[in-house]
Amino acid sequence: MTAISNDKENKNKTLEERIISEKNKLFLFIKERNEYIRSLPETEKKAFITSIQKIKESKGKIERLLVKKELKRGIDDLIFSFEDLPLFGKEYWFMKFTTDDGSRRQFFLTFGRSAGDTEVNGRYVENSKITNDKTDGYFVSWAYDEMKIKLTDDLGVIEVKDDRVTCSNKDLKADFYGSFPKYVLDISSNGKKVCCVDIREPEDNNYNSEVAENFRGLFGYRLASLYFDFEGLLFDKNFSGKCYAQKVIVIGPFIPWKWSRIIFMNGSILTYYIPNIEIGGLEYEIRNFMEFYDAETRKLHRFKKAKVHEYPLGKGDKRWVITAEEGKVFMVMKSYCKESFSFMNNFNFSYIENLVDVVDFQIEIEGKFITLKETGSGLGMVEDTSGFGI
Repeated sequence: MTAISNDKENKNKTLEERIISEKNKLFLFIKERNEYIRSLPETEKKAFITSIQKIKESKGKIERLLVKKELKRGIDDLIFSFEDLPLFGKEYWFMKFTTDDGSRRQFFLTFGRSAGDTEVNGRYVENSKITNDKTDGYFVSWAYDEMKIKLTDDLGVIEVKDDRVTCSNKDLKADFYGSFPKYVLDISSNGKKVCCVDIREPEDNNYNSEVAENFRGLFGYRLASLYFDFEGLLFDKNFSGKCYAQKVIVIGPFIPWKWSRIIFMNGSILTYYIPNIEIGGLEYEIRNFMEFYDAETRKLHRFKKAKVHEYPLGKGDKRWVITAEEGKVFMVMKSYCKESFSFMNNFNFSYIENLVDVVDFQIEIEGKFITLKETGSGLGMVEDTSGFGI
C-alpha cells in the first residue's frame, strides 16, 4: 500500500482556493525568508539576496512545479522521470542497503544534478540541459564489506527512459529498473558485476513506501521512498536485508539536518529527521521527527522531542546518544566507517555518511520496554551535515 502525504482538505479545494492558499503560503514564506536573511553574516546575506533576485527568471518552471504536485504522481512516475528544475532546484536518487546477516556490510549509491553550477568534492559540475533523455550529474557509490570500498566519486551521465534510470561514468554503471512493487539494481565495473539485487515489497505492506511533499511558497520538496527488502549478490557474496531507495526533488537551499535510519536484526527500524538552521553557532530546529517500526507487532510508533547528542572518539570516530519524550527512547550508536562530501556554490555545505553500530537501546511502547535483547543488534547510518548550500 502506498501512503501519500497531503492534507485531506486539499482534495476538495477548487483551483481558485488552491491559488489563494499558495499565495498565502508565499506571503508567509517571504516574511520568514526576510527574517532569516537579516540574521545572516553580511557576506552570506549579499550572496543570498543576489540569488533570490534571480528567481524571477524561473517563474514559469516554479508555476509548473506547483501545478504538478496536485496531480499526485505515483512512485514510478517520480523515480523514472526528470524534473524541469527551476532556480535552486536539485534532483537526486539515493539508495542504502543494510544487511541482515549480523555483519556490518552496507552499500550506498547516490547520483543527481542541480539547476545551477556547483562544485562537489572539488570537481566542478556544470548545469546541463536534458538531451535525448540524458544529462550530466554527479555519481557516488561506496560500500563496507569488512573494509571500506570506494567504487566511484566523480562526474556521471544520468539517463531516464522506459521505467529505467541509469547512471554511468568511467568507473561504474548502475541500472535501476522495474515497476512497483518489484525492482532490480544492477551495478557493474568494466563489465564485471559489483552488485545485483532484487528489490521487493516487504511482508508488511502497510510500511513499504511513501510519496511526500512539502512546499512553503516557492520552496519545498517532493520525494518518493521505498522501504523494501532485497536479496542478491555484493562482490560475489550473498547479500540480503533492508533497503531504502529514494528519489528527491528539492527547490531551495540546503540547510543542516540530523538524520539516521537503523535496522535491527528482527526487522524493526528506527528513523529520525531533524532539520535545523545554524545562526551564530546556535541551532534552531525547523522540524522534529522520530518513528519506530516494531517488526513483532507490525505497528509504527511516532515520538516527539527527539534529541541528538554527539561525542567525538579517537581516530575521527564518534558516538551519538539519542533520546525522545523524556526517556521513552534511549539509544547509543558508535561509528565504524564514514564517507565525506563537500558542496560549494557561494556557500559551503558539508555532508558526512557515518556507518554505525547500536551499542545500547531501550524504547518504551504502550507500557512495555523493548531492548536489544528483543530486537537483536542494530546497524545503520547517521548523517552529519553543516553549513549552507544553494
